Amino acid sequence: VRDFTESFGNKKIPVGGSFQLIRKERYDEIVCEIVNLGPETVLCDEAFALHYPAGTGDWHRSFVEKLNGRKNGLSILEGPPGTGKTSYLRHLMGHLKDTHRFYFIPPTSLKMLEEPEFIGFWSSQRETFMDRKLVVILEDADDALLTRETDNRDKVSAILNLSDGMLSDFLQLHVICTINCTAAEIDQALLRPGRLVSHRVFRRLDIAQASRLAASLGKTLAPASDYSLAEVFAEDEDEPVSRPQIGFSV
Repeated sequence: VRDFTESFGNKKIPVGGSFQLIRKERYDEIVCEIVNLGPETVLCDEAFALHYPAGTGDWHRSFVEKLNGRKNGLSILEGPPGTGKTSYLRHLMGHLKDTHRFYFIPPTSLKMLEEPEFIGFWSSQRETFMDRKLVVILEDADDALLTRETDNRDKVSAILNLSDGMLSDFLQLHVICTINCTAAEIDQALLRPGRLVSHRVFRRLDIAQASRLAASLGKTLAPASDYSLAEVFAEDEDEPVSRPQIGFSV
């Protein structure tokens, strides 16, 4: 029994993080559904260095310190599609799974930010999880961060209040947004020093780093000047789809 315990019993099975998917049920009740992530979503230091450009590891460690040290705030992850913003967030969830509780609002549900019931939901979550730091993730949140116009004014105001308004003093909530636009297009009130915890641009990989990552995966890349993570991990090009021809013959 002792030999078996020493060999197998003390080994922890690696696990990834998790997040709460926020959605509405009937009668407009806001509920959470837990989504567990696999252990492969948490990258070791060597794998992290392969996946992201030089300097990203130092930024990540600084970002984690800020998330641990600050009560609330807004962070923005900027970059074109496929550059690893979502993969990084999965890694972050696993890294902070013991101290933070993550929530995810789908892009199609961002209107929820404007609704009064949403404040009551966050209030109940804060009271229930007093020992955790709460982080809400808004993916592809360009519309909610762009300079305020008539069609997005309420969304921008809601993010301001959640991340740095008087309401945030009680909720103590971090908001992390991913965007595909540039910071120049974002409402300037969101970028105010003290409110903005971090702003990181996720860039495409140069050919040298992309080749190293591809080699670690046993792949060879087609020639290009740079690559997104999605392009490196993509499977071989699918066979062309045969589509019926529509027209007239004579």
